[in-house]
Amino acid sequence: MLTDRIEVLIDRVSCFAYKLCIDGRPSIPSPKRKYNTFEVYDSVNGDEYEFIGFENVEYGIQFNYLEDVTDNGTFKNQFRRIKRWLLNAARLEFSDEQDVFYIVKKVEIGDAENDIVEYGSFEVKFTLAPFGRLIENAPLSYDKTAADLEIYFDNPSIIESPPVIVLYGSGDATIYLNSVPIKFTGIDGNITMDSDLQLTYKTDDGLHINQSDKQSSNGYLNLLSGDNHLIVKGPGITKVEVWRNSLV
Repeated sequence: MLTDRIEVLIDRVSCFAYKLCIDGRPSIPSPKRKYNTFEVYDSVNGDEYEFIGFENVEYGIQFNYLEDVTDNGTFKNQFRRIKRWLLNAARLEFSDEQDVFYIVKKVEIGDAENDIVEYGSFEVKFTLAPFGRLIENAPLSYDKTAADLEIYFDNPSIIESPPVIVLYGSGDATIYLNSVPIKFTGIDGNITMDSDLQLTYKTDDGLHINQSDKQSSNGYLNLLSGDNHLIVKGPGITKVEVWRNSLV
């Protein structure tokens, strides 16, 4: 049940575990576009701009700590534990946005106010990847026979997103994602095209084994925002999984 008491989770650990709450309701960040600017002289249309990507997002959160001294000691003692938790952050989530997480790139912890022994207040500035990611508890999964598999699916991403596509089975295969082909040779059990990490690998007992030599192209494909079309060819392929990694 959602309430006005927002819970911040760092790497799936709640701020409540450290006796922290946040001050107010943080603003919602939006990524800003980055452009190269080309000055055009004697032009009635003004300068020209070339879109080159998105800026990281700066996100500030004010944390408050208040706890019985007999339970957890002074704030100064607890602050050391809190700093270790925050400075190692890789993933940020909020309880009022349970289907999204943010990738943390940098953490800066401000000076803490400590007017009384059991109270502390401080700001943390997170540098986040430009977009949040929709949490997928399971991939899109499709069984395949010896015949070609053709599927259509929606990607709720705001922009193109880097999927992870897993083929199960053996032999050679070709995928066509929105008409762009990539071939795989000598598949043995499974092969993963990870556009997010820009890697191709096989998973064996939890280990990732490099399989880039079995992929015909070093390019990695992105999903479109909205409708996508995937064709999988290869008689030895038995199942296909698609993790969309939708960006929001």
